[in-house]
Amino acid sequence: MEEEEQKAGLGLGITVQPRWLLVWCCATVVGQTGQKVTLTCNYDTQQHGALHVCWGRGDVPLRGCDNLLVSTDGHKVTERVSSSFQLLGRLDQGDVSLTIQNLTTKDAGRYGCRVEIPGWANDEKRQFDLAVERDPTTSPTSEPEPITADQTHEGTSREAPADKLYIIFS
Repeated sequence: MEEEEQKAGLGLGITVQPRWLLVWCCATVVGQTGQKVTLTCNYDTQQHGALHVCWGRGDVPLRGCDNLLVSTDGHKVTERVSSSFQLLGRLDQGDVSLTIQNLTTKDAGRYGCRVEIPGWANDEKRQFDLAVERDPTTSPTSEPEPITADQTHEGTSREAPADKLYIIFS
């Protein structure tokens, strides 16, 4: 059973087990204004084949993606709200990492990836809290925007491990 549980996780911070679901929340990622940042999400295409994946702003809901940014059918991008949001990885190999181009302070906040795996409660979910710092080499052209407490999070590593565990009973 333990081996099956590890395979179900697929490196996305989630494990499906009978009657409950483990969701790792949330890796903190820090970027700088004007730069790009990549939020990592992937799945095993050899085990599952091509799958529908969506990225949204905010918490990943029970079904689908709220505040959709970009989605794929596993072969190509099917929806995108802005060219700032790119899936630059190898979709055919399950790399559905989100790259956000030309960061601004308005990009700070929570992002979520959902890999839709067929079956009941099989979806893989990954959530990130993105903090955006001003690039110290550029001078602001207007009054700087304040960074609020809900835009910053402990930890500053670009690929920080998940630091919270939620258990959702169904």
